[in-house]
Order: sequence, then structure tokens, then C-alpha cells
Amino acid sequence: MPNEGNLIGKGFESRPENINRKGAPKKIYTILKEKGYSKSDVKTAFGELSFYSLKELKEVQNDNSKPIIVRIVSKQFIVAFEDGDWNKIREILEHSIGKAQQSIEQKINIETEKPLFNINLDDV
Repeated sequence: MPNEGNLIGKGFESRPENINRKGAPKKIYTILKEKGYSKSDVKTAFGELSFYSLKELKEVQNDNSKPIIVRIVSKQFIVAFEDGDWNKIREILEHSIGKAQQSIEQKINIETEKPLFNINLDDV
């Protein structure tokens, strides 16, 4: 339980500018999906552009002959790099090459319950 003294003056009543009225920002994959691109289109663009240099990404972003999906993804790589937003870069890479496989070790003990009464119907 938080200390109530730490919460005084920190709510939305005293700081209405902290309210995120539009909700959480959409991720780049969601934006591209809404624009009609398939998962394979997005993965191809992410995968190819992830190996470009910053100079090459800027050239692609400004090249009007490139498909819009490639220009959008290249811009997101540039913005993520310039902002130092490694979460955005991680998100892009996870969509292109997938998440690292994680193993889970689990130990389960199964015990059968013994009946409370042992009734033999032949004796009745």
C-alpha cells in the first residue's frame, strides 16, 4: 500500500496535463497493419532495412520511387536511432526476426487421492 503522503498533489486533479487523452501511442506494426499491409510485407521491409546504414535509410526515406511501406519503416528506424529509443528498434526487430526463444522449466507432482470409504457393493 503506498504512503498516502506521497500521493498528495500528484493525481490528475492537480495535473490535468498528464492525462493521456489519446491513449497509448500506436506501435509502428499496428499503424502499417491499419494501412492495409500484410504481415509478410511488414516483415520483409523490417528485415531488409535493418541492415541499412543511417545514410542509406535517409536516402530510402526521401526516395519517392520506393514503396510507402519501405519509406515509413526507414523513417521509424531513423527516428528510433536519433531518439535513442531502443524499445522501438527492439520491436521492429522482433517483428522481422522474432523473439528469442525462452525455455521454462516446470516440475509437477501429481498425487492421486485415496477414497475416504472403501465400500464394496457385493457385501450389501
